[in-house]
Parts: sequence; structure tokens; C-alpha cells
Amino acid sequence: MKYLSVLWLVVFLLIPAYAEVVPWADDWTNAAYYSTNGERNNFNSFNIRSEGRFGVHLIELTPGVNLDPYVIYQGIYSTSDPNYWNNQLAWGAGLRTHPFAQFMGDSWANEWVKDIKLFVEVLSLSFFKDQTTAQANNVKLHDTRFGMDLWHEWNLKDINTAVPWNEMWTNLSFRETDLTEPRYFTRTYLLYLRNRLGVHMAGGLRPYIITDLTYAGNSTAWYNSLYYGIGARVEPFREAKDPPELLRKFKMFIEVLGISWLKDKGSRPTSDLRFGVDFTFGR
Repeated sequence: MKYLSVLWLVVFLLIPAYAEVVPWADDWTNAAYYSTNGERNNFNSFNIRSEGRFGVHLIELTPGVNLDPYVIYQGIYSTSDPNYWNNQLAWGAGLRTHPFAQFMGDSWANEWVKDIKLFVEVLSLSFFKDQTTAQANNVKLHDTRFGMDLWHEWNLKDINTAVPWNEMWTNLSFRETDLTEPRYFTRTYLLYLRNRLGVHMAGGLRPYIITDLTYAGNSTAWYNSLYYGIGARVEPFREAKDPPELLRKFKMFIEVLGISWLKDKGSRPTSDLRFGVDFTFGR
């Protein structure tokens, strides 16, 4: 907690020197049914996941490149699973910058560079359910992370229906605890690379191909997997005239997935079915 206190003290002292601060927010929320959680085939639960950051553009490091402090939350809640790892909330503070914000890409191959973010975050953890088990398992309640994050969309703003679309999120970070038991994660890196590549169809229907890679500097099974398959989504507001900004990227989706375990070849689920709603804001 001392790192969190120091971070916010620095922000508090700097704000008076920068009267014209500009607020920003980014958020991802997903509410969906999952047939498996990667541990058992009969998971069959409806989970709500959400992650948000709310901050200000505070310090201009160079023209067009800001240092942005923010508060952060990351939560998951399960309607039927009682375990603590599916019912918890992490919260804290961070700093980030877009070092290539002024980069002018000239094609689809490099237009994503401007969206690269470098960050450092300090998080604390609390539980909605099963706190006693979490305490008995010595789940770590604090984490410090730093790394790189990227969210980019191709052909989903000024849409050309004749060419494919793509949505990518990647996050590479070094983490102290990952807010879990020490036997599962201690001071190593974690990589997420999630991609959806699809085509535009009438009525906002967008079928797509899925690849979701998770890879870590340890051998824990659920940190080393590749989910792959097909999906389809409907986005009723994206192409509407003057839609509410909060709903512009609202999606109803269904996905059918296979699972490859990269470091654990034991008897784990090899498929998943998901359907629900998903939306992002500020990304």
C-alpha cells in the first residue's frame, strides 16, 4: 500500500501546477455464459467481467505526449460459482503514457503504433465470496505491474464493407504476484494476445475467427493456453447515426472455441462455448 500512497501523493502535488487537466476513461465490460472455465467442463456459469481506468491528461512530456495518472478497477463476479477467483475486485492507481502518440502511420501495417501504452500500476484485492478460503491459501492482496498495452481496431470506424475488420488487444507486463497464490505466480511476465478477424455483413452482423493466447514465464496451466475458434457478433449501434457513445461498441456475441494447453498436457477441457454481451468505451 505504501507504493499506492506515494503515487497518489505525487499526483496530488502536481495537479495545482496544471490547471487545465483533461479527463479520460476507458472501460471493457463482458457479461457472458461460459461452458468451461478451463478447469472443468461443467462450469456452465454466467460471469460478469469488467475493467476500467479513469484519469486525466496531466503532464505533457513532449508535444502531444502526456503522462496520465489514473484510478483502476478490475472485477469478476460469477452468478453460480462460489470460488474466490471468480468473485473478486482489484483496485488501485497507475500512470501511463502513449510514447508514439504523434506517430503518423501510413498503412494498416503500422497504424497501430500510435496506440501503444506504457504503464505502471499498483493494485489491491478484495473478495465478493469465499474470502476465508482465499486467506487460508495465502492469496496475495497487493501487486505492482509495469509493461505495455495495446488496443487497436482495423476497419471498424470508417467502415469499408468490402474488406475484413480486425480487433486486437495485447498486454505484456511484469507482475509481482498477479494477486494469486505464490505457488502459481511469483515475479514473472505475463502476455495476453487476443485477436478477432472477421467480415462485415448486413444488419451489423460480423462473423469472425478467434485466437486468444495467454503465455507466462511459469508453467501454471491456465497461464499458458491458446483458445481458437469462430464467433459472430451483432453491433446494433456502431453504424447508427449519432449513437450514444457508451453504446456505440455494444456487442451481442456467440463463440465456439477449442483449447490447446501449451505447458500442461493433462486432462483439461479442450473446448468452450460462450455467449453474451460485450462493450468497450474509450478504446
